[in-house]
Amino acid sequence: MIEKKLNLFAIDTSSKNVSFSILWKEKFINYNSKKISASDILIYIEKYIKKFSISLKDIDCFVVGKGPGSFMGLRISFSIIKAFSISLDKPIISIGSFFSMAYQFIKKYQKIAILTDARRNLIYGATFYYDGKNLRLEDKEKLYNIFDFVNKRKDYFFITYDEHIREETLKLFPDLNFYSKMVFPKANYILKIAIPYYLKGRFTSLENLKPLYIYTKTCQIKNV
Repeated sequence: MIEKKLNLFAIDTSSKNVSFSILWKEKFINYNSKKISASDILIYIEKYIKKFSISLKDIDCFVVGKGPGSFMGLRISFSIIKAFSISLDKPIISIGSFFSMAYQFIKKYQKIAILTDARRNLIYGATFYYDGKNLRLEDKEKLYNIFDFVNKRKDYFFITYDEHIREETLKLFPDLNFYSKMVFPKANYILKIAIPYYLKGRFTSLENLKPLYIYTKTCQIKNV
């Protein structure tokens, strides 16, 4: 049972998997699709609100996956969350989208590494550690080349949603423990991660609500 009977709404459009999740009256209502564009997600949000008789004014907090992700996708999700927050006077929580990818494997692995294509022969990489209770971000999202990122983390479990990145990585490190399927950010995991944030009052102000774009002209490679 969820504490305080929270009603939360989460959205993530950082990848080609467009998703939102609603915790409503202690039940999770999830939507995931790789067939629609982020620009269409508001249509499906409205459909689900009507279908499940959800009142947005009774949502306690709005949660958004902040990327790294596509420019257009993140602009759409951030615009939706800002509009809901301002019009309904409700707080926001922003959580890195990579968190939701790592969260899917915490029952099997303690050390998880995530990498995605950042173009120009670079990847975005981040690492996580699960201590049995909490999933902690070890190395935050940064730009690397594949070799430098993986070479220092060969004992990690690796995941990505870019098949060509997985193939390139395994050519360099054929013995790496790299998950065979593509793993995408999902709003239902972001929502679950956000629950303790809400209970502790760890909200994101509008001034600090900033997306992390994968493809940016000003990115510079940063090694650990």
